[in-house]
Amino acid sequence: MNAPDKDTINKVIEGAATKEQAKVVTAWFSTTVEGQEYLSSLISHDIQLIESGEMKGQQISNKKTDEMLETIFTIIRRKTIRRYTLRVAAVLIPFVLFLGFAFYTNSQVDLFGGPAYAEIYVPKGEQVRFVFQDGSEAYLNADTKIRYPKQFGLFNRKIYLEGEAFFKIATNKKRPFIVNVNNSNIEVTGTSFNVKAYKHDELMEIVLEEGKITFNTPQQSYSLLPGQLALYDKKNGLCTIKTMVNSSEASMWKDNYFVFRDTPLAEVLKIVNRRFDVDYNIRDTRALKYSYTITTRQTSIEKLVKELEIITPVKFNLNNNVINISLK
Repeated sequence: MNAPDKDTINKVIEGAATKEQAKVVTAWFSTTVEGQEYLSSLISHDIQLIESGEMKGQQISNKKTDEMLETIFTIIRRKTIRRYTLRVAAVLIPFVLFLGFAFYTNSQVDLFGGPAYAEIYVPKGEQVRFVFQDGSEAYLNADTKIRYPKQFGLFNRKIYLEGEAFFKIATNKKRPFIVNVNNSNIEVTGTSFNVKAYKHDELMEIVLEEGKITFNTPQQSYSLLPGQLALYDKKNGLCTIKTMVNSSEASMWKDNYFVFRDTPLAEVLKIVNRRFDVDYNIRDTRALKYSYTITTRQTSIEKLVKELEIITPVKFNLNNNVINISLK
């Protein structure tokens, strides 16, 4: 959708536009990234004026604010009106308390209602690269699910993750990107990081490669710097921050690398199960006492287990998509 000219946008903001002009501008505000950024910049500008005192004496009264808020709620409730009925009303956005910003809305455009969500699930044995509407990228590991809005909100870009993903976030300081994981969230404005948060894992791992992120748990907030790892115990709520020698290792899975650093066999098997969609059967529990340290790029289960067999006396026998674990 092409951007309206500035004169038309200003007319809508001042409440002097025609219904057709208001319809076009409001649709641009609510359905395009450029429109949402433009609207967000207007709101941020007026908030700064209010905070600096330049608009002192001009702020909206509590009574007027309540009236405008009720107007908005009324418009939201009109969603029951048939889809293509054009009903345009001039309203203000009271919750940001800036003066004179009026625009028209109608039943075809939903600036205030809840967003429509889409969902992607990556099954075991597969990986997916996904690009969001703002240009942000996500590399989704096997057995991973994300839920995201078809249109990002005006003030943030919020998604939900279960599994593992590497993110490259498009910078936008006015609209932070928020990744919801379990009962916590990661807030960024532009950066790259890896999140490992599988549902049944006791620990959640967040590794920051570039930029800065804030990890918010129910107990506390943590600011991470490049090269740092956050280990969060979902059961007791404890979070430990560590500095990594090579933070990029956390996301090497997207290039078919396996990176094990003194990794117990039980954890190795979970990773192999997700990556290749194979089951395993531990015939000798003594094998579980061994750990693995190796970095290898493999695309087949047969080649990977041959390398693992070199490290320890554990035998991996693949039969009908099941790995039987025993000692040599």
